[in-house]
Amino acid sequence: MNNLYEAINQFLADQTVAAMKIHNVHWFMVGEGFFPMHGLMDDFYDDAQERIDEVAERLLMIGAKPIGNLAEMLEVSSIKELDDEYKTAKAGMEHLLVDFDILANQARYTIKLAEEESDYGTADLFTSMLRDIEKTIWTLKAYIH
Repeated sequence: MNNLYEAINQFLADQTVAAMKIHNVHWFMVGEGFFPMHGLMDDFYDDAQERIDEVAERLLMIGAKPIGNLAEMLEVSSIKELDDEYKTAKAGMEHLLVDFDILANQARYTIKLAEEESDYGTADLFTSMLRDIEKTIWTLKAYIH
């Protein structure tokens, strides 16, 4: 189970850093595409916050401990912070697309480990989140291209 706990915490850290990057893109977006994407960032952020809470609570339900501080989140996360510089909507969406791809891959890995451990509750949670993340990826790709 330790590998599964680590995978879930990895997702938690990645999603936490990604949530901050969503704010960054939201705040520093300028130029063409600002209006349609600015509002969408609120939806992305709300979804991210919901996933963070669900994942942390799932860890507690299965007897593990979620990462609970930002320093460790940044240390563990595969997603890197974004400088607070103004960027076009397209450039911001390209940054987020990379992050959502990382989240999707980590969700798939976590599902695999959960199924191997017969932890179907965790597998179901991550399968549901994966569907939402894949829809976000589709939305971002449609905007970028």
